[in-house]
Amino acid sequence: MVCAIIALGAQACSSPERQLESGRAYMSVTYNDTTYESFGRTDQAITGVVVGSTSDSIRFRIHTNRDALVSMVDLTVHPATSRDERPRTRRVGMPKGTLPVLGTSVAFLEQIVRRAGSVGGDSVSVPIMVLGNQASLDVMTVIRNGADSVVLVGPDGQVAAGLHLALDSVGHVTGGVIPLSGTRITGLAANR
Repeated sequence: MVCAIIALGAQACSSPERQLESGRAYMSVTYNDTTYESFGRTDQAITGVVVGSTSDSIRFRIHTNRDALVSMVDLTVHPATSRDERPRTRRVGMPKGTLPVLGTSVAFLEQIVRRAGSVGGDSVSVPIMVLGNQASLDVMTVIRNGADSVVLVGPDGQVAAGLHLALDSVGHVTGGVIPLSGTRITGLAANR
């Protein structure tokens, strides 16, 4: 009996990932850079790539858990071929209850919105880790603005400096803007 329970438990833990969506693509334009992003989501992870105007790219895999939490992030930086550098891979473990942020990547921002929805409420503070060479911990507040938009505000509480995101009926980001800097996020394709 014990062996049967262990076998069933091992089988359940090794179940294949179920693809939930793929082919989502976005463009983010700031005052000095344009990035392109594409990603897909399974029931266990979000996998995608962000490509900057310098042709550097970052491949990522966000390992997701219940309640829209994240256990770790795998990052592989592919430098532009003109620099003749090798790709660098890094795994970042997330402190409990903390969500990762990578620039204006929609995959990462949307996970924060999902987490806020899982917690519930019109204004939810979410611990975040800004990824990069010098990762830092912070808090972002997700303020619901009706059924089709949210504002992500930093610890300073300035809504004008916040990231205003438009959402569709299932909570996918359709676009966004940071009014203070003029940064714009535009959806390019949707295969859901």
